[in-house]
Amino acid sequence: MEDISPLFTELNLEESAAVSGGSLQVSFDLNTYLFILGAGVVFGNPGLTPDEIQFAWESSFVFGPQLPS
Repeated sequence: MEDISPLFTELNLEESAAVSGGSLQVSFDLNTYLFILGAGVVFGNPGLTPDEIQFAWESSFVFGPQLPS
């Protein structure tokens, strides 16, 4: 008869991080967001385009190192 492998197995932290893709700390820098929007208003044309707002939004996310296990 064939040996049936278990459905669930124990994993250590390293194996778990490899399976789940690891972990990453993400934060939002409000100062950067407001600075980019403010610079766009002061030095650009009146009002901001959706592309300028999207650029400020995407630039304000800070991706940190992997969280300690």
